[in-house]
Amino acid sequence: MKDKIYAVIMVTVIATFLIGCSKEVPKCSDDRSTTLVRKIILDQIGGSEGLSEKEIQENMKIEFPRASAFDEKIKKYSCEAKLVAGDAYQLPITYDSQLDDKGQHIVSVRGISGADLFGVKSGLIEGIKKSRATKSEAAPQPQQTVPQTQQTQQSSEMKWSPSFDCAKVSTGSERLICSNKELSEVDVQLAHAYKAALKNSPDKDGLKRQQGAWLKNERDACSDAESMLKVYKERIAQLSR
Repeated sequence: MKDKIYAVIMVTVIATFLIGCSKEVPKCSDDRSTTLVRKIILDQIGGSEGLSEKEIQENMKIEFPRASAFDEKIKKYSCEAKLVAGDAYQLPITYDSQLDDKGQHIVSVRGISGADLFGVKSGLIEGIKKSRATKSEAAPQPQQTVPQTQQTQQSSEMKWSPSFDCAKVSTGSERLICSNKELSEVDVQLAHAYKAALKNSPDKDGLKRQQGAWLKNERDACSDAESMLKVYKERIAQLSR
């Protein structure tokens, strides 16, 4: 006899696993029965690689297992239970636990649709993600102490400031300027050059529009400090003529 009998008919799960020999039929709530029920369903949905037995039990619960009937002649329990996947998806299931003529334990699961299998898989994945994230957050993080000399050095390096308030930045280019000493310095130089040019310009409104277009189309288009430094220097030269 094969160690595993497995079949799928349309969207109904009909799977059977054989395990060991027994003198009495394991009941519906017996761990041997519920473990095999989980295994059958996991085999259907796939993707159980890398999961521990504890994760499977915690995120695929079989609640309120009970016998709906027992056939003494063929030694079979007809079982009902509620399957809960990741505390997010629930459905009633039916399964059988019985002994064959050789005393081997047979478990079969029936009547789970393809849509239900998808819901179980989604619930299982989501439940495992949450449990792993919770464990990761609960794990103590190592404390990193920055030497006093390094703290002093970092503080001194961050004393520069551009022409605008870095606490109120709204764009990626402004954040880049605030994080770079040389860019902050040329930003201040540009502010002085623009102020002087605006004071002496016969077309102040035109210069304001021109400066706004430069900020949007040239400065903010830069994605790295080197290219931004270049456009800053070019603009300062233009305004200083």
